Amino acid sequence: MSGPGFQVLLSDLDDMGRAFRHEAGAFEAIMPADGPPCPDAGGADVDAAMHAAAQLLGLLHRQLAAVIGEHGRKLQAAHDNYERTETSLTRLAAELTTGGTV
Repeated sequence: MSGPGFQVLLSDLDDMGRAFRHEAGAFEAIMPADGPPCPDAGGADVDAAMHAAAQLLGLLHRQLAAVIGEHGRKLQAAHDNYERTETSLTRLAAELTTGGTV
């Protein structure tokens, strides 16, 4: 039931899912949770604004890392779904060709 192209697709989905999840962790680790460090600008208002912007940047960075990880989980789910479907179709074909009950 499965040709060589389908097997490559399954292994590629599995590899991509792992890669996305791994890279999501690596991406998240490159920036502190509260954003990049801020230099002293000399004024309290400017310092507060820069600190708030850096915190927002840290938040957006973590969200992007989470989205990358979610894509990895979706790729893994697609792999698992295709694998279950292939197994089911293989069983169905075997039952049909051997005269078993479907």
